Amino acid sequence: MSLTVINDDRQNRRCDSSRRAGVAALSPLVARSLHGVLAIMILASVSLTSGCSQLRLPAIDPTGSCLFSPLPTTTRLALPCTNGECALNGPCRCLGCLGGLGSCLRCPGFSFPDPAFQDPADPPACVNPNAVTGSGVANNEPCVPGPGCGGDCLVGPPAVLYGTEINATKACKLPPRGKRGCILLTPQKIVAPVGGEVMLLSGICGTDGYLQVGEPLEWMLSNDSVGNIIAVGDDAPGVLHRLAKVPAAKKQDGAYALGVTSTKAALITRGNTNPNDDVKLEKGQTWLTLSSPSEGTSHVTVLAPESECWDQRKANATIYWVDARWQFPGPQRLNAGVAAELVTRVTRAEGSLPARGWKVRYELMNPELATFAGTDGSSIVEVNVDDSGNAPATLVPIPGTAGNAVIDIRVIRPGGLSDNMPDLTLGRGQSYVTWSAPQLTLRAGGPEVASYDVPFDVFANIANPGDQDATGVEVRAAIPEGVRVISSDAFAKVFPNSVVWEIGTIPPQQQLDIGLKLSATSPISIAFEARGDGGLAVDDDVRVDIYRPSLVLRVSPEKQRYEAGDNVVYTIEVENTGDRPLRDVGLIARGDEYMTHTEKNSREVANDKTDGPLQPGEVWRSTVSFTSLDSGLRCVNFTASATGGQQQSQSSCVTVINRAPPTPAMAVTVSAARDRIVVGDRVFIRGRVENTGSIPLKSVRVTMSYDPQVVPEQATVDFPRSLDTAYLIAWTIEELPAGETAVLEGEFSAQQTSPGSQFIFTAESSEGARGSASTRVQILPNNTPDRPLTAPPVLPPALTPPAIPGGPGTPPPSNTPPPTTPSSPSDRNAANTGSLRLDVLQRDISPRVGDAIGYSLRLTNDTNLIDNGVQIAFDLPPGVSIERLSQTQSPELSRFNRSGNTIYFEEIRSIKPGESIDYELVLRSNQPQTFNLLIEAVSRNFPAGIAARQPTEVTP
Repeated sequence: MSLTVINDDRQNRRCDSSRRAGVAALSPLVARSLHGVLAIMILASVSLTSGCSQLRLPAIDPTGSCLFSPLPTTTRLALPCTNGECALNGPCRCLGCLGGLGSCLRCPGFSFPDPAFQDPADPPACVNPNAVTGSGVANNEPCVPGPGCGGDCLVGPPAVLYGTEINATKACKLPPRGKRGCILLTPQKIVAPVGGEVMLLSGICGTDGYLQVGEPLEWMLSNDSVGNIIAVGDDAPGVLHRLAKVPAAKKQDGAYALGVTSTKAALITRGNTNPNDDVKLEKGQTWLTLSSPSEGTSHVTVLAPESECWDQRKANATIYWVDARWQFPGPQRLNAGVAAELVTRVTRAEGSLPARGWKVRYELMNPELATFAGTDGSSIVEVNVDDSGNAPATLVPIPGTAGNAVIDIRVIRPGGLSDNMPDLTLGRGQSYVTWSAPQLTLRAGGPEVASYDVPFDVFANIANPGDQDATGVEVRAAIPEGVRVISSDAFAKVFPNSVVWEIGTIPPQQQLDIGLKLSATSPISIAFEARGDGGLAVDDDVRVDIYRPSLVLRVSPEKQRYEAGDNVVYTIEVENTGDRPLRDVGLIARGDEYMTHTEKNSREVANDKTDGPLQPGEVWRSTVSFTSLDSGLRCVNFTASATGGQQQSQSSCVTVINRAPPTPAMAVTVSAARDRIVVGDRVFIRGRVENTGSIPLKSVRVTMSYDPQVVPEQATVDFPRSLDTAYLIAWTIEELPAGETAVLEGEFSAQQTSPGSQFIFTAESSEGARGSASTRVQILPNNTPDRPLTAPPVLPPALTPPAIPGGPGTPPPSNTPPPTTPSSPSDRNAANTGSLRLDVLQRDISPRVGDAIGYSLRLTNDTNLIDNGVQIAFDLPPGVSIERLSQTQSPELSRFNRSGNTIYFEEIRSIKPGESIDYELVLRSNQPQTFNLLIEAVSRNFPAGIAARQPTEVTP
């Protein structure tokens, strides 16, 4: 057979799953075969009565016209096991005289012999396979060579293969059959050449999704169609299928045929050994072929008369028959500038008549090389086929270009009203035009920025991208004034104002690099020019900006001395001192072998300025931290760079010592509330013990010794104390953490005068830390006229001399009360009905590290006496600094003094009864912690002092 094979992949989706379920529809076929099986069994049983070894059956008709040959021709059958061996091959076994026959009939591997047909005559020789003919198929299917076939048909398989011939897999169990459903047809639209043969495939898809077998179909060709039905599919059923009365396919006439869906798979070939052009016919499919000797349209309808889906039981296909042959232009190779003539020949009636009115569309895929003549520079043109069958087009190259151009060509049959056919693209191909010529390209380059009078390189690349030799090539570089040529290529000739390279010949597709090393003190532009034979010329230039050194680098560590393991922090400043921006500014820090970057743990770290160029006068500041791993002089080298060769380096070194082992240490201070008192007064002596080391102090014994002129009245009770020893107060501090301070006080009363009564304050820990401090207090007599702190004695009021009551000289009665001014401290304290009060309030809630912490302080004289010499003080907790102290009513009270960690407010000389003085205090903590702000105040009326405490928590 010579078939145009068109297969649709849509048949390979669900309905083509008949490989596993389509065969299921044979169940009714097997039922209809029971009559034939009974007939064979009756014949076998009759013959057995005359002897198992002489069973005679009707012979198969070798002509194929009938099932059996007429008598007396018979076939002698050797029954199983009659001669000691099984007469049937396959899975049958000798289970008795007829025991294996039933199993052989049940196994799908069993089949009756096929009729012995004579081999067909050899077909004629194929036409020349290299002949240029058009298939007329838009999707580029293989062409149909005509009635002949290739030489490989002589050794190829039969045109149609059935059953186990194409699939060795045998199914021994058939699934149940589904209901009939819609009809499928493929292809539904196709373009075919006149004289060719088109195959249509169809099948019925059941409601279970599988193709149905053994279902009748009707093929019809409409009256207005051209062409005729050639053949209808017939799966050549065996004896069992014939006995089951499976409907047979039959062509009634050229416009009507009856078909039936196949009961087994088949393979339709061209009769050759090439498997790529075969059509696989699945179970449940059938086929029809048709052909037309003239142009026109064929409308084919396929109908499933027994389908239950009335709206889906028919399908239509349209075949457009086209009579055309075409021949595309071959490749051309021309010199540069020569126009290319493209001619496509299109004919009809097997090449004897021109296809007048048809169109050929040319599209240039490289529009940068050429354009079509007469199109005003377009890369697309459509040309009608002339009376000679040719469609010519002229491709004009663009001057100065060369290369390979690809032209896409399409043959288009225009539609018409008479044949009711649309515009059809029948063929598509390509042609090539190559223009040969030498070419020159030149590309120059160099740095965008170079430093002042610092050598830099410029280069040029000269190439011949053409396909012919470029001869007489010479490259010249113009050297501006003020530019110094330091070096060049060996074959270059250096002149005062130019450099020349005489290259000569450059082969096709070759290139050459040339270069110079220059220096300049101002921005320059180097012009490169290349010339060659035949008028070849090309040029390029490179511009280089020259910058004076304007990059300044400054590096400084926070301090010069560190301990091993400490982080050494460097402050870096990069400044642009020039008048132009510096681009791509970067910084590299590289430590020695014992200095590593704190975060990256590497000796080298780089940082780039990412917020734009460094403008003139701008300073880029950054910090970097390195960790010292060992003692000694440790250095880090810093390098700053920018575009144009700008670079500055600086090395910064610090001294690193080994960390000292932790040793106990303390600081001891002692102070008196007043340095002069009178006999009978009391004075507070305050001692401080501070742990200045890095380890806690254990069992700290603190003593305060005093002279016999004073007597202790009371002492601090925060720690265990002892007053048993004369002239000595002793305390025991069980543990004093590092950085903490303990305050111990004693109140003493003066008993005797002394020019300087001494108080010695000492402390010693179990680890050996010691400290001692002393202070003196002058004790004056109680009647000293220049008593500094005690008011002068108040004399009693003058009394009236004695007189006789009612006698002369008796003053009249007076309502003036007697004076109430106390004459002694005891009397004064008795008259004082209130106290000195100190209030502290934290204004900032939940401060963080580094935040300002505000406090409001109020000192109130809640007595009926004027108080003098009021002194307010507090100790700064560790990590806390004082930012500001303000007093709005009396600015002079905003001053303060600092002694160690103790802050002393400016002394208040006097405060009236009921008067209040407000302060605003601002502190700042550099670490998260919780501390108690203890503020104390002493005055003349309250020498023992008062205190106020405000707890504060600083969060991270």
